[in-house]
Amino acid sequence: MRTYTAKLSLGESSILIGKNVIEALQDIGNNYVALCSNKIDFGIVKNLLDDSKIIFLEESEELKDFRKVFELIRLINLKVKHELDCIIAIGGGTISDVAGFIASIYKRGIMLVNVPTTLLGMVDAALGGKNAINFDGIKNLLGTFYQPKLVLCDLRFLETLPTEEFKNGLAEVLKYCIIMDENFNSFMVSNREKVLACDEQVIEEMVYRSVSNKMAVVEKDERDDKELRIVLNFGHTIGHAIETGSMFKVKHGKAISFGMVCETYLASELGIAEEDLEKRVIDLLSSYGLPVSIKELNCDININLALEALKWDKKRRNSLFKIPLPTRIGTWRLSDVDYNSLKSCFMRCLE
Repeated sequence: MRTYTAKLSLGESSILIGKNVIEALQDIGNNYVALCSNKIDFGIVKNLLDDSKIIFLEESEELKDFRKVFELIRLINLKVKHELDCIIAIGGGTISDVAGFIASIYKRGIMLVNVPTTLLGMVDAALGGKNAINFDGIKNLLGTFYQPKLVLCDLRFLETLPTEEFKNGLAEVLKYCIIMDENFNSFMVSNREKVLACDEQVIEEMVYRSVSNKMAVVEKDERDDKELRIVLNFGHTIGHAIETGSMFKVKHGKAISFGMVCETYLASELGIAEEDLEKRVIDLLSSYGLPVSIKELNCDININLALEALKWDKKRRNSLFKIPLPTRIGTWRLSDVDYNSLKSCFMRCLE
């Protein structure tokens, strides 16, 4: 088992990684409600929670619609009769987003425990305290900063995770490798076969390194106001546009993989990237079976919807977009990019 303890503004956040770490739920107390994905292997959770305090949810992008979220708050009130001190999120990134958002506004904030059951959740979505829901079709337009007190990354959940969902999370893992951590990049290149074979020790190390990369940034820039945390958005400006343009039929990880390729291409166009960077990024993503071209997304993209999503990207400041771009493996630069340049790059990537 590995543990990372993050020191944050409102106290410490403990992240446990390994098999059987979910047993820590037994110490939570009684005044909780658990929001649980109906897709998980419930046998891992059974006997740890009171059945009457579990709400099973269909994990889809529709769950993050603001109307659905407030319906869920009403259901929680009916179930617990206002006696609620803790929300436990058991599932993927959608569940942790919704649970975190509710925990942050319910009674002005109650304890949050995240139990990510997907690789994407373990290495990104369940960490760092950003919680967001969708409003009028715009992804993550409404959100809060609210840190989980405890994150339990029980690796047993990954044993039954479908291959496509595993790859969905690998995109975020490789994001850290490309733009933040050259040593981690070497680790992922040399351990590709063991990662894809879900070797227990390698997966634990991979998740721990991902957690360490993300939380080291969050500790320095918890509320995203120092222009450090923005590095975690690499690939997301174009990736989110792809998600919206596909009506969310393209999985987050696949969209981000394509987004990282496009934004690396943008870095090359701006003259800030090393000559071989595009090839190294494409080779790494391809080696893990992630899409690097529009054809490999296998989905029709509504260009107008995608361009509208670009305009609403939360990293836009007036007429410029602040985008973290890689300069070489493991290093990056924050760049101001105007909409026309971003649109032009995006359109070329769609050819």
